[in-house]
Amino acid sequence: MEKNRKFESKVVSTACLAGKLLLLNGAETDRVEQSICHIVNYYGYIPESFVILTCIIVSLKNPDGEIISLVERVQGRGTNLGKVNKVDHLIKNIDNYSLDEFSNLLKEIEKEKSYSFLINIIGSCLGASFFTVLFNGGKNDFFVGFLGGAIIASICNIQKIFNMGLVYTNIICGLITSLFVIICFNFGLISDIKISLISILMIMVPGVPFINSIRDIFSGDLVTGLSRFSEVILVGCSLAIGSGIAVKLLNF
Repeated sequence: MEKNRKFESKVVSTACLAGKLLLLNGAETDRVEQSICHIVNYYGYIPESFVILTCIIVSLKNPDGEIISLVERVQGRGTNLGKVNKVDHLIKNIDNYSLDEFSNLLKEIEKEKSYSFLINIIGSCLGASFFTVLFNGGKNDFFVGFLGGAIIASICNIQKIFNMGLVYTNIICGLITSLFVIICFNFGLISDIKISLISILMIMVPGVPFINSIRDIFSGDLVTGLSRFSEVILVGCSLAIGSGIAVKLLNF
């Protein structure tokens, strides 16, 4: 009996870990719940799961009617679709692994480091600069966008160190980016402030959370969908506040 109880607890904790990895790295809640239930059901138990942005609840019912539950607090969210794909691939091939092997592979994915600062700064620079091309900017706009992407990446890296929070990070990004672009405009480096500023701020727009919020709402997960949508609105407003402060400071 004790051995069965330990196995059941292991199943619940492993399913919860898989769900947590998916949720932390940008998966929608519907996928997280289905993945958790798939894992628990694979081992012959009746699963139930409830997922919101900050919490995962998993339970199973064994053949004797006993219920084992686990509540996991989820702090922080990001976007790493590579990890989502790896976890999803493991779940689809769960019959190739024992429970311990499956759990260890999930822990390895959890320990994997995200992209380095160098990769992040290169991606931000290229993303911001090529947005200027999309908006019909010139060579100078491309150059300013490239530097602005480096500024955004640096601020986000500092935010990770000091854990400043979503709102403060976006206000600072909007403020410093706007100051930088306005200064470039005043020195005659660019002729249109809108192209460079919008191009740089576009890399801060939460596209994946917005899409996931719509998918969650359409799938019936109204609490999570509206929470994600509120987060998207909050990001947009905080960027606007930061830009507004910069405009006011320089009387632009």
